[in-house]
Amino acid sequence: MKTAGIICEYNPLHNGHVHHIQEVRKTGVTHVICVLSDDFVQRGDVALLDKFSRAQLALSAGADLVIELPFPFSCASAEIYAGKAISLLHRLHVIDMLSFGASAHHEDLQRLSQADRHPEKIRECMKAGESYPAAVYHVMQEQDPALAEILKDPNHLLAVEYLRAMQSIHADFEIYAVRRNTVMHDSHETKGMFASASYLRKYFDQQDISDFIPPYTADLLATKTKAHFSRLERLILYKIRMMSEAELLQLPDMNASLAGRFCHARHADSLEAFLNAIRTKCVTLARIRRMIIYALTGIRKEDMQKEIPYARILAFHENSRDLIRKIRKNSEIPISTSLADLKAISPDFVRIQTQAADVYGLAQEKINSFEQEFRRKIIMQRS
Repeated sequence: MKTAGIICEYNPLHNGHVHHIQEVRKTGVTHVICVLSDDFVQRGDVALLDKFSRAQLALSAGADLVIELPFPFSCASAEIYAGKAISLLHRLHVIDMLSFGASAHHEDLQRLSQADRHPEKIRECMKAGESYPAAVYHVMQEQDPALAEILKDPNHLLAVEYLRAMQSIHADFEIYAVRRNTVMHDSHETKGMFASASYLRKYFDQQDISDFIPPYTADLLATKTKAHFSRLERLILYKIRMMSEAELLQLPDMNASLAGRFCHARHADSLEAFLNAIRTKCVTLARIRRMIIYALTGIRKEDMQKEIPYARILAFHENSRDLIRKIRKNSEIPISTSLADLKAISPDFVRIQTQAADVYGLAQEKINSFEQEFRRKIIMQRS
């Protein structure tokens, strides 16, 4: 048995994602485990389709087992997002290979991951108002301008963070970087059968995108309820107006300067006006939205220090039963399909999950609540 891990969002799953899984399969791995983001994703947004639907898509694309990367880490900065996902994979003790997409050479990514990043300089840049990606880029540019240019692609920043996380916990996964030679992350251009997830989210209800997604993605986009951040507008404006500056300062990613900007903008008459009043060249929209999501869900800075206490199965292929048995034998943490069983292990962590599910339910076309977290049937795909 040889098992590969892929950290993903599939928001939504497209032809590029299918190509990635197919390329991983060509290496001879017997099983593919996807660590899939919760319903709030790393760019500080709500996922277009819920995690169970996206887990179903992952199985259709060739994955064997889909495990949740839980909130709040699925919605965190690149460093935390990557660190928690790598830690989760490592503690299963079944992963032989980590794979991700990249247009840069693996050797360059390794050099970036091993470079002295001067954390004190990064902290200084962030205190001055720079985002984490901008701070890392700024510090690396002082050392090697040409190498630093690679970090302008967000996927490369994540790849470097994966490698750094592996080094910090001594995870010895084999690395397989699938060459990305079509459209780039966040691109609004298409090439052949390929388009970015950003492009698809923008145009899925405005034009025919069937050339860029497999039929099973098209089916779910046509039939499943979708979510949008803008549906949370009134809830967001209410929540921010009710929070004191001291409460705002408890949010992850928040500092005194930003808390002041939040307070100054709190009486904006629309979500767009609120975001525009806070956003600067150094403070990204993704960072602002993450802090808003933390405010809505009650997340505080100390919550980001927690370890993921379990592995929650969202979907699995019937052929992966031997893999699940191996995980149960080797894993440092319990693994289960039942959130009720996992609640008995860590009620506080499940409380965070259900709070996030309640907020996500308000962003959907048809309002849902946390109850679907317990009632939703786990997907088991047969051959």
